[in-house]
Amino acid sequence: MQSRRLDLPSLTAIRAFEVAARQQSFKAAADELCVTPAAISRQIKQLEEQLTTALFERGHRQVKLTTEGERLFRATNNAFDEITTVAREIRGQVADSYLNLHATSSFSRLWMVPRLSRLRQNYPNLHLHLISVESTPNEADKFDAAVTLGLNELAGYQSEFLFAEEIFPVCTPEFLAQYPQAVTLEGLQQLPLLDLDPAFWQARWWSPVNWNFWLSHCGVKQPEVKAQMYFSHLPMLMDTVLEGIGVGLGWRHLTEDLLRSGRLIRPIKESYLAPERKHYFVCRKELADTPGMRLLRDWLLEETAVLREVELPD
Repeated sequence: MQSRRLDLPSLTAIRAFEVAARQQSFKAAADELCVTPAAISRQIKQLEEQLTTALFERGHRQVKLTTEGERLFRATNNAFDEITTVAREIRGQVADSYLNLHATSSFSRLWMVPRLSRLRQNYPNLHLHLISVESTPNEADKFDAAVTLGLNELAGYQSEFLFAEEIFPVCTPEFLAQYPQAVTLEGLQQLPLLDLDPAFWQARWWSPVNWNFWLSHCGVKQPEVKAQMYFSHLPMLMDTVLEGIGVGLGWRHLTEDLLRSGRLIRPIKESYLAPERKHYFVCRKELADTPGMRLLRDWLLEETAVLREVELPD
């Protein structure tokens, strides 16, 4: 056992790496850990020396994981999630009166966060513990409730259909004014396109929806476009779109607030309606009729009602 522990890299460096990989930024990692970017850079360099491999590709103002970096990030991310869960159970950190809701980082940041103020105003006695995950939790996680991608039938849990996906290009009004050719499929292919890294889809049930997939679905024969930038998480991609750097694919349920405010627009009418890509609210049966769970379920169903009104193809 001791010899195995000798192969373990510096845990301080591992923590710095996990945050930097999740944020895709040394500066953002430094802010989260309350240290300097130089300290993060030193920790990453130390880890790379210990592992004798590069973990990041360094660019101007951004970093991107290498293939080995992606492997290490998946391992550290899963390990920290498990440690957090066990520590919470041991300490009893979250009171019984709190409902823990698991959801992807994309759904949590782009859908939940803009609605939390309204949720708190309407239901001040509903206490949530939001847990960001990158894959659908399983029964071993002993979760209270989750918004899941697809439905994995679990004993002891019940589910409610929330919505299916609709995907279309989005950009800023200023970007469209600069690149009016974005209003056609042909013109889109000549513009700076932003896309999700293939590793993003590894924790999901469904096939990736990248630009080639989306253009092919819209009738473009054998499209072969290459994105100008790739991102490990959708919120980062949307932040870059909002900076006016390019066009990204937007999921309706995640971009509707930005579209409604006018910060983003749809430059083209084409859209990919995907009735098979369904999202569900899943909760423990023993909690289903408690007041807090009923409020949470009813609120989610009410807030997503407009998404269920989309006319999906047969």
